[in-house]
Formats: sequence, structure tokens, C-alpha cells
Amino acid sequence: MLKFGLIQMMCLAAALPGSELKAQSRDQQDSASPIQWGVQAGAGYFNFRNSLYVEVGPDPPGNLSEDWYEFYIKPWATFERDTEFGTWFGKASWVYARTGKDASEISGGGAYSTDFDDLYLGWRKGDSEDGMIEIAGGRYSYQIANSFLLNDGYSDGGSRAGYWSNPRTAWAPGFHLVYLDSAHKLELFYLERDERPESDSDTRIKGINYQWHSRDLAWVLGASYLALEANELEPQRDGADVWNLRAFISPLSVPLTIEAEWVREDNGLALDATAWYIQPYYSWENTPWKPTLFYRYAYFEGDNPDTPANEDYDMLFPGFHDWGSWWQGEIAGEYFLANSNLKTHMLRLHTDPRSNIGTGLLWFNFTLDQPGSYNGGVSSDQLATEINWYLDWTASQLFTFSFVLARNQPGEAVKEAFNRTKPFKYAMVYVVFHY
Repeated sequence: MLKFGLIQMMCLAAALPGSELKAQSRDQQDSASPIQWGVQAGAGYFNFRNSLYVEVGPDPPGNLSEDWYEFYIKPWATFERDTEFGTWFGKASWVYARTGKDASEISGGGAYSTDFDDLYLGWRKGDSEDGMIEIAGGRYSYQIANSFLLNDGYSDGGSRAGYWSNPRTAWAPGFHLVYLDSAHKLELFYLERDERPESDSDTRIKGINYQWHSRDLAWVLGASYLALEANELEPQRDGADVWNLRAFISPLSVPLTIEAEWVREDNGLALDATAWYIQPYYSWENTPWKPTLFYRYAYFEGDNPDTPANEDYDMLFPGFHDWGSWWQGEIAGEYFLANSNLKTHMLRLHTDPRSNIGTGLLWFNFTLDQPGSYNGGVSSDQLATEINWYLDWTASQLFTFSFVLARNQPGEAVKEAFNRTKPFKYAMVYVVFHY
């Protein structure tokens, strides 16, 4: 979950393997060569105080503090070759990841792994202005819009290490067929998630995604349909239908953007759930530090224990889009809450003190949609409040640093469920090297 600054609206289109290849190739010394290569590496140190509310421990007194480190190295190579019949392209990348010291089951203390991330081949014909067709297959990264629904195709953490850095995101395998022009994108795809062996649900996704983009209005509208299959570890997914609608709108007269997205999951009594969010944000572009103020309300349905259907929203496979999305809170979203049975208010202020520094504050209020289905049932819907500070510093063309301080105050629901009352405190420093 590499976290660098604001993601621009033009990035909301689902990533194409060939487009990713072109962006990386421009950074290389010999842009005329059909083969490009590079290496990325990341390392971080993480510290908990009064960690994970779901862990059993005395509170107070008692020591539930933990700290760990993780690092990875990821060499990669790409190629792109034009022929009279179109352009052939591909990519291979390999990852070594390790988590050190004693940490929780989630972060995977003492674990390490090696595996491919990308390993794909593709062909395209045409251009993105007048019309282009692209076909690709293999292990590759794929996301829909801003990652609310689909992004992370590889399950890091646990026995595989690299939980926070998440250096592998490729679906394995994945196949897609795409038509793209200056206003439209239409794609058909098939994806399989590469999950940890200790929790492999064999989730497979067939889908269609359409997106319309107006340059004049700075609007993006989209719709997707997914058909899911899975094994007995995730029975609610097997046979489920998922619909997604989304809009990203920027009025021309003011620097205001409004994002909204809606998801419907249907599998009879096994799954009958919805989720949605709306997020306006306003930028003061011509003032010092260029502040941007965000507000977001997000709703993820929970299971009503009084009905025969399962209304517990399945968050599927979101990924990092920007700070606070879609891991909501550097404590809650990363370590003890899922995007299910949850209602969230978020306020965020982001600033750019210098061209190579971005920093900001986030505040979250987390409440339950259905208190009766949380950990056997609680009477309060108040889960927690949280505040995060972050800073991203691009120190040079080779190194980027990120820093986080966070505090999460448990609410009455956590006190009822786990008898935890002390605030969860967290600090992190992370560095990425890319060449």
C-alpha cells in the first residue's frame, strides 16, 4: 500500500498493462530500446501501543505494544515492440519480501516469501485518441476507477510478509479485452486472485466495465458488472452478481470535485448487500501550500440478525488510492476494521508546503450499521474515532519517504465486545527506492 500524495482525477480509468509499461519506460535512459528494466525497493518500521482491540489482553494495566519492520526488493523488466500488425508489449517483475521481529498474525512477524508479481504479454492496435484495441493476459495489476471495488489481486501479509508495503498486486492469472478512445472505455475481463495459502478462497471474477470521460466538463461516469465464483471459505461469493455505478464530477466554475460510487451485491439469501460513498473536496489552488479540504460519508451494510438473508457487505479487493482510501484510517482500516457493517465520516486537510512535500491531517468517526451482528452483538453503535498525520517527502529522483502518526480512541462498542478502553497509538516511517 505505497502511499504518495494526491491521485489526480485523470487516473480514475482502470489501469492498462500497456499504459503502465509506457509510463515506466519514460524514466529510463534509453527510451528507444524495446527492453527497459529497473528496480524498486521499500522498507518500513512500524510501532504499536495498546494494539489490536480484538486481541485479548488486560486493559488496564498490561502491555499490548508491538513493533516490527518489513522490506522488499522488486526488480522488473518490460518490452514494447511496434510492428506493421500492431504493438507487442509485456512485463516481468519478481519480489522478495520479509517481515521481521514479533508482530501480529496480520503483519506476519518472521515471515518471508519470493514470487512473481507481473508476468504478462499483450498486443494493441490503434491509439487512444481515435480508437485502440488491446488484449493482454498473464499476471498483471488491474483496478476499476479509484479502487473502491477492485484493485489488489495478490494477498500479501501473513505467511507471505509485506503486509503494509503490499509490493505485489497482480491478479494471477488475468485476461482482458479493451476498446479505448478519447471518450469511451469498454473492457471485458477475467481475474483470479492470488491468495495466501492459509486462506485461499479461490475467488474468480468475470466482468465488464464501461467508462465515459468528458474532457470539456471534467466528468467521468462509469458502470461495471461482476460475476463471482469462490469455494467454501467464502460461500457468499459463489454465484454472486455485483453491480457498480460511479461518477466523478468537477464543475468548471469552481475548484470543487464530487466523487460518488454505489455497489450492489446479490446472491439470494447468501448475500444481499449494498455500499456507497459520496466525497466532495475543494482546492484553494492559488494560495500558499495549496490546501484541499475533503469530506466523505461512506456506508457499508451490515447483517441484520433479524432477517434470514446475509446483508454483510463483502468488501472484495479494494486497494490504495490516496491517504484514507480505501484503507480507512492508518489504524482502523489497516489493522482491525473491514469495509463492512460500517459507517464512516471522514474529514481531511491536505497541503503542499513545497513542490516535493505533501502533508495533511485526517479525522474519522466509525460507527456500526448493525450493532446486533458485531462480535456476537453489542448495544452501542460507537466503534472508534481516529486522527492521522502523514507526510510524503520526495527527497530525490531515487528516494521517497513517508511518515505517519496516528491515534485511535475505542468507543462503547469496542469496550462491550473486547473490554478495551485505552487508545491505540501508532507510528510509522517508510522509504521507497526506485531506479
